[in-house]
Amino acid sequence: MARASGLAGAAPGAERVVDLEERNWLPRHCRGDTAAFPALLAAYRRPVFGYLVRAGVAESERDDLFQNIFLKIHASAAAYEPGRPLAPWVFTIVVNTVRNHHRGRRRSPMAPSDCGPEDPADPRPGPERSAAARQTLAWLEAAIADLPQAQREVLLLTALAGLPQSEVAEALGLPINTVKTHLRRARLALTRALARRDAPGETDEDL
Repeated sequence: MARASGLAGAAPGAERVVDLEERNWLPRHCRGDTAAFPALLAAYRRPVFGYLVRAGVAESERDDLFQNIFLKIHASAAAYEPGRPLAPWVFTIVVNTVRNHHRGRRRSPMAPSDCGPEDPADPRPGPERSAAARQTLAWLEAAIADLPQAQREVLLLTALAGLPQSEVAEALGLPINTVKTHLRRARLALTRALARRDAPGETDEDL
């Protein structure tokens, strides 16, 4: 999946140029550049909102939480060090905001996503295929929601936000080997859950 900058498949040199541009957004914002924060918002809107969807934030609460996140980014802009990558800094705020949102309350059940840009496109026409795609998406979101929090956060930051494991480690304040372990366990859990869904008679011991 592409990074927030949308540079999946780009040449390494081009990726570094955009990374440097991203690192200047918040310093420019602090200096009063009115174009800087909209540029950051445009780049991170989709991955941040997608994280909220997949992290189990109720649909009725997503817009408010999304705005809260970017207000925090605005308020903390002066604390950002432009020598560091922007993505892990942004997602540290995202992850902590979602944690605080869920803390002290039961996790909301995940519903099928109705966010058009976040739904996987189905190239094959027909209502049956569309319904099947939505059912699969709903199942996947529920399976992700059932993962332990640490595994879910690592999986979402790598698979959805597109952060490399080193930046996930920085965003979550974890050793890189711990990130790798969480990611491996999350993928294994989803693989087993998929096997059980496709073969209801199977158990984990059979897999």
